[in-house]
Amino acid sequence: MAHRQLRSDTPAAKKILALGLSDRLEELCAELLVPERFAGAGEYSDWLLGRYREIVPSVLPDAIRSMESGDRINPASLETIRNSARTMHDSLVPLSVVLRGSVPALRVFGAVVHARETRLSPRDITVLMGRAALIAGELGACWAETWADARGSESGRRAVRDGQPVDFVAVPGTVDSPVLEMLALVATGHSNEQIAAATDYSPQAVKWHLARLMRLWNIDTRASLVAVALVRGVLTAR
Repeated sequence: MAHRQLRSDTPAAKKILALGLSDRLEELCAELLVPERFAGAGEYSDWLLGRYREIVPSVLPDAIRSMESGDRINPASLETIRNSARTMHDSLVPLSVVLRGSVPALRVFGAVVHARETRLSPRDITVLMGRAALIAGELGACWAETWADARGSESGRRAVRDGQPVDFVAVPGTVDSPVLEMLALVATGHSNEQIAAATDYSPQAVKWHLARLMRLWNIDTRASLVAVALVRGVLTAR
């Protein structure tokens, strides 16, 4: 299965957002390799940490460059990912662990952006988190597709294509309870009508609550709403 690079060439995405992260690669690498970050993988936490130790030193500089510039990940980085996946073709880890392999990296990038929130506009926060999600998703998908291909399993390849997305969980105490539940449902792609059915609110009430939060955070799209909620710690991935 040929992996396609995701595009990141819209005017907003091409804005340069230099945060000086290239000067802190050692520190960021250490943050990405903290064993506790991989506890969510359960008995496979050591396995996932091993993949990060193998990949991060080579790929992190390019990922930071891409995050700050909006340019694409270099083919050499994708090949590093593929080589790692090929050596793991006989691994018996569950597909769910593979598909959620980018979650620790997203959490670290989210914390980095959150630490700089006071000097970033909501739009810049949205752009940065969008780039981080794009990079993590692209590298994770590249690894998973190559891994499935190397195993030679059509069922594995189908599971990668159709696998469940990362779950998003609302963090209690951050915003009003009704909006928390609505945000978590927005993050998983639910429409206002579906959110209304799940929360016993009318579609108009859902629209009002979400629009009020967008005005408060000075944003105007649902994607921005989710991105800013992640950075502010209102939503967390699991």
